[in-house]
Amino acid sequence: MQAIDRIWRTLPINAVLARIKAFTSVSESADYTAWRQKFFGDRLILATWAGLLWTVVQGGLLVTLFSFYVQRTELAEIILVCYSLAAASIAVNLLLQKTRIQQACPELLFLGLCWSLTGFAQVGQLIISQKGPEPQYFELNVALFTLIFLTLAALIPVRWKLHAIAQLGVLAFYFVLQAISGLQPEEPGLEQVWVVLFQLWVCFICNLGVYLYEHLKRAEIASRQQLQAFVQTVSEDLRIPVVSSLQGLKGLLKQPGEQIAVLRSRLEAMLESSDRQFDLVNSLLDKARSSARRDSSQRNQIPVNSLFTQLANIGLERVEKAGRALGLKELAPSTAIKTNNSTIDYEVWRYQFVIERLRLVWWITFICTATLFIPEYLVGQVNPARVYGQYTYALILLYLAAWSIFYRSKFGRDRPALLFISFASGIPLISQFFTTILGIIDPDIIVWTIVFLMMATLVPVCWRLHIISQIAVLTGYLFMTTAAGIEFYWTPLRWVWLGWYLFWICSICDITVYTYECLQQNEFDSRRQLRIFLHSVAHDLKTPVLGASLVLRNLLNRPGETLQVPRYVIERMVQGGDRQLHLINSLLEAHVSPTQGVVCQCEPTALRAFTQAVIADVEPLLNRNQAVLANLVPADLPPVNVDPLQLWRVFENLMTNALKYNPPGVKLTLKAIVEAGMVRCSVQDNGVGIHSDLCKQIFDLYSRGSHVRRSPGLGLGLYLCQQIITAHGGKIGVISTPGSGSTFWFTLPLATSRPNKTPLYKLAR
Repeated sequence: MQAIDRIWRTLPINAVLARIKAFTSVSESADYTAWRQKFFGDRLILATWAGLLWTVVQGGLLVTLFSFYVQRTELAEIILVCYSLAAASIAVNLLLQKTRIQQACPELLFLGLCWSLTGFAQVGQLIISQKGPEPQYFELNVALFTLIFLTLAALIPVRWKLHAIAQLGVLAFYFVLQAISGLQPEEPGLEQVWVVLFQLWVCFICNLGVYLYEHLKRAEIASRQQLQAFVQTVSEDLRIPVVSSLQGLKGLLKQPGEQIAVLRSRLEAMLESSDRQFDLVNSLLDKARSSARRDSSQRNQIPVNSLFTQLANIGLERVEKAGRALGLKELAPSTAIKTNNSTIDYEVWRYQFVIERLRLVWWITFICTATLFIPEYLVGQVNPARVYGQYTYALILLYLAAWSIFYRSKFGRDRPALLFISFASGIPLISQFFTTILGIIDPDIIVWTIVFLMMATLVPVCWRLHIISQIAVLTGYLFMTTAAGIEFYWTPLRWVWLGWYLFWICSICDITVYTYECLQQNEFDSRRQLRIFLHSVAHDLKTPVLGASLVLRNLLNRPGETLQVPRYVIERMVQGGDRQLHLINSLLEAHVSPTQGVVCQCEPTALRAFTQAVIADVEPLLNRNQAVLANLVPADLPPVNVDPLQLWRVFENLMTNALKYNPPGVKLTLKAIVEAGMVRCSVQDNGVGIHSDLCKQIFDLYSRGSHVRRSPGLGLGLYLCQQIITAHGGKIGVISTPGSGSTFWFTLPLATSRPNKTPLYKLAR
């Protein structure tokens, strides 16, 4: 692989690829660019494997067809050679994806995949046309091109300009082969215009679907960036007055005695700082509320219909579980989020998305049908055998007009599922109806392909509706063929080929829609967690700020320029400020760690002595919570290669969370064993346990527990623990059952040398 990388860097094609990359790329945010690069690479691997599977199966079926049924072994050999070369080139593409070429020029691999899937097939088609019986024709392979273009658009819905370059390259290669060979299509003239126009419409639909997907994803990432930037800005602005107030308060505590003399001017400055903090916290809370209000207003505009009522009812069961896991009922009424509203945000978005995209699909289909009807009508004037094509397009246009009335009606808007199925299955069935009238047994594969893949590309939600519409088309085809009395005279291989083709189309469509929905639902879950987090953090920050403000106002009501303040009042204000500062620092660090990473300075560390030092540090908390801690980490455990300062934070977070989220008297147990070349550590408690729904997301950035109302930083603490353990090359997880306690575990790498005599963790505090 290294040799391939060195050879690749010396090739002059890099300059051409640099221009292609510049043309197909636009200036984007760093987060979107990183997401797109990873998504493009992952989906390219998936598409390459899918292309290899298609090539092998399709080539095998064609070779069998020409060998045993057509009985032209020389043509079968040509097909075998062409598809073998295509499979070999795709296999090479897979190998190159494991080299630096995948990072440097993924565009080349994408173009190579597309052109391998179509180029060798075109060459084979040309050779067969030349060696076949007279007359010799070289047709544009509409079925293959449509299938490949739409499949790539469905599997890799990013970088539409790159898709356009690949499509133009395929069409240009066809016309070059046609010019070199001198072969013409069977029906030149208007028929050829219709075929090319149809193929251009397919390319347009593919690229539009890719563009819309990118536009939607770009907007989602930008929206999340804005919200996170707002949170970070507010946190940074909050930190300055909090630190200043803490320094002033701690300076006052240096005075002896129970009564502390404070100048009125200092108290006024502290009150002004407290008011500033209060305004910032309210802005944070308003940001979360405005997001919730916007979703609520959109939700109220949506009619209640049978499909989405069922979806909501199904989702409400999940709501109750998630609500219990996240402790939403324990939030204050002014800041709590209604769980039944937040969990149907995705269904609300999906309803609007389906309605809007169906309108877009209608316009595209209407314009496409009207455009193709013109050359079809002109051809029908010359060739009466093509008159049924005119009837097909005319009936489709009438159906589209009727469907638009249904779409605009309240009855239709209340039934988006019926709208979708009637459109996705109605047009293929109309085309199949006229095909059946002509006595043709074959299904109208091209129309089926373009409609199925167009719906999957432009309306990539509700995968069950896609399956229903596909089954409806297949059922309608069988019913019409049987009712017309047409006998199936196909060979077994013909049945296999048709089944394989339909299976491929439907599988690509349904898998694409399913994966897209999973991504979107995860995005909405993340947004919901962020709103919950903002409400909770705003509440946690608001309480000490409001308390300090009230205390300062009461003190300023006293006369005199120098006021006597009880020491315990100052101490409580310091404690509240410390809690604020801890939450703000954790919030800032949580937003920095994903971009800058956790920096580790690892060294060999003896885990037994290390955990003893951590236990000594948290002993006051253990005593306050009447907790019992057993350290079962073996003294002879091999040293681990860790950053002591970072690992200290992990143990401290896990132990303090166990104390915070369990009733007094909880028992904690620390364990460590060597397992699979790593040291597996665990922090176990016999407390209330964690609900299974929360266990799945407890290490997410904005996850919070359910048993402590004012416990800042749980989600942040566990999220940072995950970041630290991941930076060490380990894994972290939780095993818990409600009522049976919890066990947080993580793995650490073994050290290759002995630990230092003076560990750095002694300096952790």
